[in-house]
Amino acid sequence: MIEKLVANAFFLGQFLRSPGKIGSICPSGRFLTQALAQAALEKTNGLQGLIVDLGAGSGVVSRELLKSGVAPERILAVDISGRFREIFRKHCVGLELHTGDARNLEDLINEYNPALPLQAVISSLPLRVMPGRLVSEIMSETRKVLRRRGGVLIQYTYAFWLHSALGPYGFMIEKRRFVPVNIPPALVEKYIPQ
Repeated sequence: MIEKLVANAFFLGQFLRSPGKIGSICPSGRFLTQALAQAALEKTNGLQGLIVDLGAGSGVVSRELLKSGVAPERILAVDISGRFREIFRKHCVGLELHTGDARNLEDLINEYNPALPLQAVISSLPLRVMPGRLVSEIMSETRKVLRRRGGVLIQYTYAFWLHSALGPYGFMIEKRRFVPVNIPPALVEKYIPQ
């Protein structure tokens, strides 16, 4: 319990320091991380591919993937900053947090395991508060990678009342799931590139 409070306090401090990079005052809750993992693992037709955790932060999504039975070598956890590394290691024993930029997704995958097919990219990036040009560059790279390697994009938003923001970037919604038991409530959206 104390470890969770320390992690949450650290997360809040990082948010106050860089709200445009963190995007939330606390890590995603249990029900949201379960919905994200479920979206990445459903209807895979037996594919045991790579799952990229973009904006991995303190590791709550990667930890849920591990709890769901995903082998550590199939998880590429990436964050723009190494500030969460120690907390991540405590949450995700056996996994490494890779420091990298989502605009270089192809390179990050190639450095990690280029032979493994891509199953999903789970994005915890705060797209609605990031500069438009940056979002455009990230989505362009993500779309290119998914079209080339296969897989789906899973993004969540707290602005669940708004229409999808990723249509203009060449993505089509395959499935949506509302997660009311989260602070704040969230919407998990599963996309395929057009």
